[in-house]
Amino acid sequence: MGRKSCSFVRVFALTVAALFFALSAGPATPKAGAAPAEPEDLVPVKIHRLTVDPSSGQPVVLLADPEEERALPIWIGPCEANAMNAEMEGTRFPRPQTHDLLLSVIQKMRGKVQKVVVTHAKDGIYYATLVLERDGKSLEIDARPSDSLVLALKSKAPIWAGKRMFRETSVPLKEAQAAEGQYGLTAQDLTPSLAQSFSYRSTRGVLVSDVRAGSRAEKDGLRRGDIIVELGGVEIADLKALRAGLTEMQGAVKARIFRRGEYLTLTVQGK
Repeated sequence: MGRKSCSFVRVFALTVAALFFALSAGPATPKAGAAPAEPEDLVPVKIHRLTVDPSSGQPVVLLADPEEERALPIWIGPCEANAMNAEMEGTRFPRPQTHDLLLSVIQKMRGKVQKVVVTHAKDGIYYATLVLERDGKSLEIDARPSDSLVLALKSKAPIWAGKRMFRETSVPLKEAQAAEGQYGLTAQDLTPSLAQSFSYRSTRGVLVSDVRAGSRAEKDGLRRGDIIVELGGVEIADLKALRAGLTEMQGAVKARIFRRGEYLTLTVQGK
């Protein structure tokens, strides 16, 4: 699935490149057809975090409202998830990746990513519009949300969602925030495919899917993508064990984690 997904992105990049080359001969024209949604029909959103559906192992991106009260979960492919995660963590590659190529083509043709709009959902599939700007004119391109969101991250373009769609399909974040508790992390059990993607040879352990900014977890040095293996000398085999460990943790204890192919020991602070 990942190979097919990445191939789609390459085809998409070449298509946009061809479109911009065609437009370079004359002024850009707006897309014909339905008018774009007005601002009052949209809600600004931001990428809240990347996580993985424990039942399928498929990556999920959560788009949250400004108050971070509700989020829109969108299932995406591993290729786009990796690109999104790399951009969020500031990872740089020696050679341009596919989304870098696409953005470079847009910029070389005197264009820019104006915004990304997740417009609607149909039969469980989300649709998005990539809005480009060239010579003062807007050009709307039908695109997958996953590719559009990567480009939004790379170009620091705003992300919007249809207000009605967001209201009907978003989920409350309060449960996730309650699970984080005072310590400030969100975690999930490891699936075999998830463990493999992190080059971790076991499913015993807990994956840190998000660390809240300014939290105790962040100050202790925990990062998104860490796998917690032990806490206070006690094995952390699953999410239930982690919650018990955090509840019982008193003072400073040692946490053994797996990060990017290596085991590390951190000192974490309890109550």
